[in-house]
Amino acid sequence: MSNTPEFRRLGVLDIGSNSVRFVIYELFGASFGPVYNEKVLAGLGRDLSTTGCLSERGKQEALAALIRFKTIADAQALDKILIGATAALRIAKDAPQFIKDVRAQTGLDINPVSGEQEAQLTAQGLIASEPRATGIAADLGGASLELIKIDKGQISTGISYPIGPFQIAGRNLGLKGEFNPDDMREKINQALLDKPFRAKKRQALYLIGGAWRSLAGVHQKRHLYPMQTLQAYELMPGTAQDLARWSYGEGRQDLLEWPSVNQRRAETLPYGGLLLDILLERLKPSKVVISTTGLREGLVYNDMTKSVRQRDTLLDGCRDLASGNLQGINFAEPLFDFIKPLEPILPAVFEPDNEKRLRMAACHLVGIGKGLHPDYRADLVFENVLYAPLAGLTHKERAYLALILFHSYTGKTKTPNQNAIKLLLTIRERQAALVFGSAIRLAVVASGRSGQLLNQLSIRSEDKKLIISAAPEWKSVLTERVAYRLRKLGQLLNHSIKVNY
Repeated sequence: MSNTPEFRRLGVLDIGSNSVRFVIYELFGASFGPVYNEKVLAGLGRDLSTTGCLSERGKQEALAALIRFKTIADAQALDKILIGATAALRIAKDAPQFIKDVRAQTGLDINPVSGEQEAQLTAQGLIASEPRATGIAADLGGASLELIKIDKGQISTGISYPIGPFQIAGRNLGLKGEFNPDDMREKINQALLDKPFRAKKRQALYLIGGAWRSLAGVHQKRHLYPMQTLQAYELMPGTAQDLARWSYGEGRQDLLEWPSVNQRRAETLPYGGLLLDILLERLKPSKVVISTTGLREGLVYNDMTKSVRQRDTLLDGCRDLASGNLQGINFAEPLFDFIKPLEPILPAVFEPDNEKRLRMAACHLVGIGKGLHPDYRADLVFENVLYAPLAGLTHKERAYLALILFHSYTGKTKTPNQNAIKLLLTIRERQAALVFGSAIRLAVVASGRSGQLLNQLSIRSEDKKLIISAAPEWKSVLTERVAYRLRKLGQLLNHSIKVNY
């Protein structure tokens, strides 16, 4: 497998029942992330439950948005434009005419995906951000809910239910009289009974969709969660149920007036909470995980070749983050190989394959501090990694990786976000990050960030002693500065040291 990933730029138009969104993605191998993201909450599906047709206002706003998005896409000269049109354009009586009008004014050829296809694409989007995902994916849109089972990248047939907020709750979600939880619960349960979704209990439940993301964001703010990123945000079932019941109960008015949530989005949050409450009761998951990826990312993932999909998305993401940096390109593999002989004595946090993956990721990111002011470099690198658009990381893994990189630059003990470190990592896990970061720092000092030179050096543990050696013609690099870094690492591992000058 080549380690030189292909670079592409794709545009995705996501025409949903509530929002119309345009996203430009840059792809670097299996890793991709948005570089432009714009949405319009047109509310195409707001009138579905009452008229069976698209909202007149929604059609006007959606068409104007699509004309603008097509103009931007043409100016950007993208490699391809992918289109995902979901429930509203799938079921509305006047959807064919709207699609014809869009084609006439933009040239865009819209073919709405089926409910089953939407579920498949949603699951693929989840896998793109977390290839290890196993459990149930639930995607809530304005007009429908899709449920699908996932097992380590394998996707089963999904089921689509017409129980989005516009189908069940009506168009005026913000009006008190329009929101009847008991009546809506009965309709939702009946729809779920009509097409039973059978799945094992005690699996992860992955929540996808803007309403649930916004609800999770409100939860983070209410509980002062110290790491403000929603991807892979986890809630225990009891906590998720408390949030759900608060959202459609005593917290409903607070949500409708929440300052950082658009009014049209806020109106859907209490319904999202009610539906989540029902799913928790029926599915009894082991945990609830927020996914910020779904249909749009699924379209991109589906467009990849099989060989690209098989690449490690985390490592490609790290390569992309360090792109333009020859240190990362030529130094990561020699760095990992140099430290590898110490593996038996290095403290570890995760199971062996995952620990190896995270250590390799750290090696790929080792040069991202290039050009930053030395007084602030460690802090800036830490925050960059903590919030970087890297796939395949839980919050614990993200904090661990950021802490390794922090310690590869400094001997300081306090990071810029110590609350997140204390919440997500135990003392033993923090120590493991310190040790591996210190090993990286030793290698950097010893080699001057030269992979060629690092290949001439070796380190091993023998009888509680760390021994660093060099080929005879390279021994001049093993100075007192190297011995000092070796001594610091030895102290962490309770080893004495020896430098083979």
